[in-house]
Amino acid sequence: MATRDEALVTVAVFETEFEASLARGALEAIGIPALVPYEAGGSFTGLYAGRLPNTVTELKVFESDRDRASVELRRMQMRIVDSDANDSE
Repeated sequence: MATRDEALVTVAVFETEFEASLARGALEAIGIPALVPYEAGGSFTGLYAGRLPNTVTELKVFESDRDRASVELRRMQMRIVDSDANDSE
């Protein structure tokens, strides 16, 4: 992800890291940098990185990209647990 002096905000919360990773890839494919915290670079090991059961995975974008990312996620009909997630950073 490009380095910018800008806050990251949670744009969506997913039930699984896999779903969050798919959404991250979809956003990045249309030019919106995105981050799934604690994701192991999209590798297989990320599935077993010590996540607790019944936890959710956040998808973060730069604050200036929040509105566009939200629109695109809705357009792609991504299954989001909580689209009004609290910003944690």
